[in-house]
Amino acid sequence: MRAVEDRRILVTGASGFVGRALVARLRQAYPEAALLGAAASGQVDGVDMVRLDLASTDSIVAVTRAFRPTDVIHLAAQSSVQGAFGLPRSVWETNVVGVLRLIDALRDDAPDASLVFASSGEAYGRSFLAGQALDEDAPLQPENPYARSKAAAEMALRDLWGDRGRLVILRMFNHLGPGQDERFVAASFAAQVARAERGLGPPVIKVGDLSAERDFGDIRDLVEAYVSVLDNIDSFEARSVFNVCSGTTRPVRDIADLLMEFARIPISFEIDPARVRPQAVQRAAGSHAALTAATGWRPAKSFRETILSVLEGWRNRA
Repeated sequence: MRAVEDRRILVTGASGFVGRALVARLRQAYPEAALLGAAASGQVDGVDMVRLDLASTDSIVAVTRAFRPTDVIHLAAQSSVQGAFGLPRSVWETNVVGVLRLIDALRDDAPDASLVFASSGEAYGRSFLAGQALDEDAPLQPENPYARSKAAAEMALRDLWGDRGRLVILRMFNHLGPGQDERFVAASFAAQVARAERGLGPPVIKVGDLSAERDFGDIRDLVEAYVSVLDNIDSFEARSVFNVCSGTTRPVRDIADLLMEFARIPISFEIDPARVRPQAVQRAAGSHAALTAATGWRPAKSFRETILSVLEGWRNRA
């Protein structure tokens, strides 16, 4: 086990929704470690930040050469499933080619570093049609540009990482919490509710397909999963894959129902055709049994807590 003070942890995408929560938790978990956040833009209080452009080899090398990390958590990505349909080339440039550039830079500047790569449960795609909660052995059958880019990045890492430090692929399922932007379903609903409560919008919330069933985790549980991985990474096999999910699948309608309950004014929901996209997969369920066995991690937050935290976040911003 490495001494904490010897660890040099680089988090890419540190100014994003997950990144901000993660670097704050890492600072608590590893107060003596060197911690660096990297992002295309933005700052995070209490954490040293540098600019990172995944489209530029020079930008990536400048970061890895100066910092020489022992551990890298690669979050930086184009992460919107819906947005990826309109910008597939940009998604592949960031999510796949950007990973290739990072692999090369780490090979030269930090050859013994461990890499924790944030993939996605979306990569399972049509495998979800089997109906049961999928484990990590389920085949990847992605159904959209974002999911295909994540699956491709996984394959590239397996082929190109080589004989270096540990490679850990985390397939992240849907995660919610304060600070997520309105491209994502719970944030979109909650933002509209918060505005309606202040008289800044109608009490009719525009929604898409409420019948689709997904696994929704809490951002606070998610960052604990990352910490548990770093805590145990030296005991893992050289190449590991874990699902990170709540283990409970529920319809999107459950988000709407809780927001109606929590709202301070009467609200209703209305289907907006512009928000409805074809669902090749109606139900997506995953198992976190492997991660629990390897690290002891389990989700702790209730769904009610999670949705209320999302709404309170928007109330503070509305």
